[in-house]
Amino acid sequence: MNLPPHLQKKVDEAAKEAEERMEIEYDLRNNPLYKNFFSRYNPADVEEFIKDYASRKVSWMSWGRNFYQQKEDQQLRNLFLAENCLWQIQQKKLFNLQCQWRAEKIKLRGISSTADFRYWEYHIKRCSFLPPITQWEFELFMDFMLSGENEIDPWENDGMFEWQDYGKFVKEAKLSDNRNDLVLPLWYAYFDNRMGTGSLMLLPDLRGEKEEKYIRLYNENRNKTAGEKEASGSNPLKRDDYLSAWEPKQVEEFISLFEDKLILKYYHFYHDKSNKPMDAADELAQEAFDELREVDEPVSIRAGSDWRESLIDAWEEYRNKQIVKLLPLVYDEYLHKQNLGISYQKEENPALAAQVREWKAIIIKGREIAGEASDMDF
Repeated sequence: MNLPPHLQKKVDEAAKEAEERMEIEYDLRNNPLYKNFFSRYNPADVEEFIKDYASRKVSWMSWGRNFYQQKEDQQLRNLFLAENCLWQIQQKKLFNLQCQWRAEKIKLRGISSTADFRYWEYHIKRCSFLPPITQWEFELFMDFMLSGENEIDPWENDGMFEWQDYGKFVKEAKLSDNRNDLVLPLWYAYFDNRMGTGSLMLLPDLRGEKEEKYIRLYNENRNKTAGEKEASGSNPLKRDDYLSAWEPKQVEEFISLFEDKLILKYYHFYHDKSNKPMDAADELAQEAFDELREVDEPVSIRAGSDWRESLIDAWEEYRNKQIVKLLPLVYDEYLHKQNLGISYQKEENPALAAQVREWKAIIIKGREIAGEASDMDF
């Protein structure tokens, strides 16, 4: 009989478990290793024990292995976080260089546009023009981690955070009057306060302004060309001309016309519930709970007006402790690779590389429109 794949999988798993259980029972009944142990008990109890033990051992082997792997996964996640934290040192150095490069104070090998900083942010481990992490830089970062001014934000350590977002860090920070509204990473702020480098963000963005001028020329020319094509072409279909079971207004109209009123009520409840987004606090509180419930040591939670925030704070403190323990090991591994001349594996990101190429191509086309040379030398 041909079963659907999901049912066939369940049948195969059940058959495998039954086979494992029978093998365990056979071993318990026939292996002389257990003879002395079982001789102390009633034969009926021994038989019952064998059946139950075999069944439970199958569960231990399956679920116990999964739980053990989850524990190992958690340790690997903490190690991954510690490694990401270490590279924040290089991200800050790269950002300071970006501020100087934009102000045309310095030139950098491998940098010809502001988009290149986004590329090297992603490839920070292979950024050759950055000097290696020194002992004093590592010690300063450890001071930061132990200062109470840090926060292990999951969104800053998941590989997606944009550490070189000049526009967000510089422009929005200049407009903010409230310290809590600042978008600058806490490590950047700590480094600036200790090293007096905050003034770099006050430098003029000369290069960025030039790029914006060429991009604006390109967009104006493209919009003009697109407008001419649209004027000579046929009118496209309007959105209302399409029918889709995923369009809420159309579905609600259809239900109102042809379905029972109770169906409409169910639809409203379903639509409202399924489209209600989970806010950031809910998401982080769920993640905090899932991780802390696997911790083997006590984790204290301070009282607060919002239980979610208290749970998240406890989680961040716990993660911070684990990362501080691992950072010296991570830095030792980094130094070991440096001393042996071992380079980090190249991380491929074709989409990002294509974005950088497109950014430069648009600038070059803008320069051509302005009657200038078709290169990035400006």
